[in-house]
Amino acid sequence: MMKSNQCQSCGMPIGKGTLEGTEKNGTKSIKYCEHCYQNGEWTQNLNFDEMYAYNLKRFQESDINKVQKYF
Repeated sequence: MMKSNQCQSCGMPIGKGTLEGTEKNGTKSIKYCEHCYQNGEWTQNLNFDEMYAYNLKRFQESDINKVQKYF
């Protein structure tokens, strides 16, 4: 089985229900998810600590926090 890619910003799996972000020219980003990166720009204007806290909260509130395996 093919392992899914992960967003280099938030760590979310890309390709398992999450779309890739996009570059300014419309091509898909291979590094970032749609939640972090769209049209060649970051979706959030946060520093590292703020981004960490934001993503931790999203993780804790999501279904991915439950025992789940990704193949």
